[in-house]
Amino acid sequence: MTDQPARKRTATAKALRRLRNFAMNAAAATERIYRGRELADAALANAAKIHTHMTPLELNTLYDLASGATETKRVLEVGSYVGASSCYLAAALSINGGHLYCVDTWSNETMPDGVRDTFVEFSRNTQPLAASITTIRKRSDEMTASDFPLPFDVIFIDADHSYPSVKGDFEKVRDWLKDDGTLAFHDAFFFEAVSRVVGEILATGQWQLLGKADNLVWLRKLGANGSFPNPMSDEERANIR
Repeated sequence: MTDQPARKRTATAKALRRLRNFAMNAAAATERIYRGRELADAALANAAKIHTHMTPLELNTLYDLASGATETKRVLEVGSYVGASSCYLAAALSINGGHLYCVDTWSNETMPDGVRDTFVEFSRNTQPLAASITTIRKRSDEMTASDFPLPFDVIFIDADHSYPSVKGDFEKVRDWLKDDGTLAFHDAFFFEAVSRVVGEILATGQWQLLGKADNLVWLRKLGANGSFPNPMSDEERANIR
């Protein structure tokens, strides 16, 4: 078998490639400016500087998910650390008069920087939107339905990443989410236990994988009458032999 000569990119393709790269860079710059403006308008101009284990793309995605919480206007965050993700969620909710409920011990038991009280730091970081945030200071396995009004539009799980804890958090909150609501998990690819739970959830056929951003995934709760959307029209389905 003889080697084939390398194909050369045409001048048109080169020009289009440069145009594509320019458009991508311009879009990224516009996104940064837009997010900065949204956070500044919510009096959270320094939110992007808060210490976090989440990437900018993940934080921006949480903002977008919370922006879709327009029915109950309520979001539950299980695991809040020092408030970076809470700021993005609360900033989006504040546009529609929504509310964020944060559950955490704020004792840092499962974080790599060691046990310490982080509640003061969380409170300082989220202070500009304190009226839009309710904190429940307890372990996630201790939270109950009486801790908040139900249901939620969006639930974000980012607490203890051991399998029993992630599984327990899901089983605790799944009925607190409205039908067609969004359930998000952080560290779904870096932690085997989180990935395992997400796989088990999808295997039930009662949830639809909606998307991923870096190490964040989010699912849609189908509900009793829900179904996966079919991309084919009725006519196309009828023509299948």
